[in-house]
Amino acid sequence: MPLIASWVPLSLTPAASQALTRSSHALIAHRGKAYVFGGELKPRIPVDGALHTLDLSSGQHSSIEPAAAERPDPRVGTALANVGEALYLWGGRGGKEMRPLSGDLWKLDLGKDGRWERLATKGDQPEERSFHVLTGHTLYLHAGCPASGRLSTLHALDLSTLTWRTLHNAPEPGRGGTVLASIPSVGSAGSLVRFGGFAGYELGGPLDVYDIAQDTWESFTPSGETPPARSVHALLGVPQKKGSDLVAVMFGGERDPAPKELGHDGAGFFLSDVWGLKRSANADWSWERAAVKENEASPQARGWFAADVTGNGEVVVQGGLNERNERIGDAWLLRVEEA
Repeated sequence: MPLIASWVPLSLTPAASQALTRSSHALIAHRGKAYVFGGELKPRIPVDGALHTLDLSSGQHSSIEPAAAERPDPRVGTALANVGEALYLWGGRGGKEMRPLSGDLWKLDLGKDGRWERLATKGDQPEERSFHVLTGHTLYLHAGCPASGRLSTLHALDLSTLTWRTLHNAPEPGRGGTVLASIPSVGSAGSLVRFGGFAGYELGGPLDVYDIAQDTWESFTPSGETPPARSVHALLGVPQKKGSDLVAVMFGGERDPAPKELGHDGAGFFLSDVWGLKRSANADWSWERAAVKENEASPQARGWFAADVTGNGEVVVQGGLNERNERIGDAWLLRVEEA
């Protein structure tokens, strides 16, 4: 059955849209709300150090501005993860020189007073970086941009002991602006799935799959139409429904980078397509482009946005950068279903 993509824009006040206008930021969806941190309005200038909250039903916006004594520095290209009732923040760029920030791990307990706590970790400390991935209930940290070059490393953090462990590197090349979709139904302990990223050029397939239990990577060429190469996009695992092979949803991203003479000061060319990633009972992977319902509103093409998946399988997309080099302040909910 064909895949259908349904978009619903969140109704934001002008003040909320202005507060949320940014790119290169991070977002977590949790219990009916989206939590937004970091990003930039102008290239290489972090926008603020507040944690923004967006109600996914009403569009109501609020912000938590912790005391300056103990909070993460404002930053771009950071990553958030959610475990239980806590948010975890690691990495990004900031400061006067916009270099990768120290590898401190920050925790915010959503059930308490909104204060950040700096956690001391041990073990194989990951290299400082930005535009990386942080995901999973054991925190998996992958790829990104250190002071120079790009990485293909994978680390895991045991939250019970706060100990980092080095895992097998992903297939080369090293990259920034990539994604890891967490898919619990693949492998005995779940899998992480990667597509795309930037390595001086936009990357596409193959599909790289990390088996958590085996600590191994394997690359696949899924059947069906192949999505265009891209970076700074979204690929998110979705709850697998009975009788459905759909395990992840992909949206948007940069298909061509900004001209070299402009670099991060310019804008590239972006995508607005929606794709479903499927895995059959025979363990075969396939891509399928989702059709957007006719006469329905849908978001403009963008990259450098933030996205996450809700507990019921909807994808939250917020902000980003468009081809006019404008930062965006909107928010959307995406549902992909079989017709």
